[in-house]
Amino acid sequence: MKGRIDSQGGKNSKRQLEMERLVQKPEIGLATLGQMFKTYSQQLGGLEDGKITKLQFRKFLIIEQICFIFNSIGLVLSVLQYDLEFEEENKISIWLLWMILISTIILLCITVLRYEQHMNWLKSRNMINHKDRLWQTDQWQPLLIELTIYLIIPYPFLRGIRVYFSTYFQETQSYYHINEILELFMLSRTVFLFRSLLAQTFWYSNRTQRVCNLYACEGNYMFVAKSLMRTSPYTAQFIALTSLICIFAQGVRISENPLTRNDPNNNNLGKYDNAVWNIIISITTVGYGDFYTRTDLGRFVIFIVCVLGIFVISIMVVTLITSLETSTLESHAITVLERIQLRELMAKSASMQNRKGNLTKFQFKQLILNLRYNLNEFKINRRQYRNKQDVGNMNEEITNQFSLLRSDFTGAIEKQKSIFIQNADIMNKLGLETKQFQL
Repeated sequence: MKGRIDSQGGKNSKRQLEMERLVQKPEIGLATLGQMFKTYSQQLGGLEDGKITKLQFRKFLIIEQICFIFNSIGLVLSVLQYDLEFEEENKISIWLLWMILISTIILLCITVLRYEQHMNWLKSRNMINHKDRLWQTDQWQPLLIELTIYLIIPYPFLRGIRVYFSTYFQETQSYYHINEILELFMLSRTVFLFRSLLAQTFWYSNRTQRVCNLYACEGNYMFVAKSLMRTSPYTAQFIALTSLICIFAQGVRISENPLTRNDPNNNNLGKYDNAVWNIIISITTVGYGDFYTRTDLGRFVIFIVCVLGIFVISIMVVTLITSLETSTLESHAITVLERIQLRELMAKSASMQNRKGNLTKFQFKQLILNLRYNLNEFKINRRQYRNKQDVGNMNEEITNQFSLLRSDFTGAIEKQKSIFIQNADIMNKLGLETKQFQL
C-alpha cells in the first residue's frame, strides 16, 4: 500500500512539474513573440521606422528642389545665350556659356546625390537591401540616361563652329551654329522639371507611398499624374498645354531662325509670337497653313508636336465627357422629373376641348383626326411613363441594396474596432509580461 501511495505521489509530483513547465513555456514564447515578429517582418519588408522614413524623404525633396533650381537656371541661360549666339555677340555670350557649363556640372553632382538619397529612402522603407549600392540596383540606367541628357548643352569651345545645310525654298545655303543645335535638344531637360514639380505634390508624399504599398500599387510619377487628372483635370491640362506650347515654340524658333540670315523678310517663324501661333494650330490639329516650317529640324519638331497634340486633344475630350456624366443621384432626379413631365403630357393628351353649338362636317372630321392623334400620343406617353417608372423602381432597389451593404459595412467596422481594442489590451498585457520576464 505504501508503495502504491508513493508511486501515486511520484506521479502527481511529475504531473505538477509538467504543468508548471507547460505554464512557463507560453511565457517564454510570449516574451520572444514581439522580437520574432519584428525580425521576420523586417525581413519581409513589412515594418519601417516612420521617423527615419520621413527624414529621408524630406532630404530627398530638398535635393529634388535643388535639382529643379539648377536645371531652370541652365535653361534660362541657354535661352538668353541663343539670341547672343545668333547675333554672334562675343563677350556676354562666352560668359553665359561658362555659366551654363558650371551650373550643369553642379547639376550632375546633385543628380547623383539625388539618386543616392532616393535609394536611402527606399532602404528606410525596407524596399531594397541595406547593403545594395547604386550600381547594384535598377537605378543606374535612368541615372545614366539623365546624366547624358544633362550633358547636351552649348559649350564655350564649340562657339562659332557652323553646320551648313541647303534649303529648297530659298535655293541657297544657310547654317546653324553647333551650339544652336545643342540648345534645341537641351529643351528635353524640361521633362525633369515636370518630374520635380510632381514630386512636390501631395500625391508623392511618404504617406502616399505607404497607402500604395497597402493596396499593392506603385506610387510612381505616373500615379501622381493620374491622381492630378482625377482631382483637378482642367488645371493639370491647362498647365501641361501651356508649357508644351512655350517649349516647342522656342524649338521651332531655333530651327527656323537661320533662314533669316539669307532673307529676313521671308521668314515668319523667326519671331517667337509667330512660332507660338504655329504650335497652337499644330497641337490642336487645326493647321491653317499661314505658318509652316521649311527646315528639317523644324519639321521634326512639328512632328513631335502633332503626336503630342493627338494625346492632348484625346485627354481633353475624355475629361469633358467624364465631367458631363451624371452621378447616381442626378440620374435618379432626372428620372423623377421625366416621370412628372410625361404625366403632364398624358393629362394634356387625354383632355378634350368642349365646344358649344353644332359642328360642320369639316370640323367633325378635324375633331376625329385630333382625337386619334391625341390617343396615339397618350399611348406613347403612357408607355414611356411605365418605362421610366420601372427604371425608377430599379434605381430605388439598387439604392436600398447599397444602403444595406453600407449598414453591414459599418457593422463590420465596429466589430473590427472592438477586436482592435481587445488586441491592444492583450498586447499591453504581453508587454508587461515580457518586461517582467526580461527583468
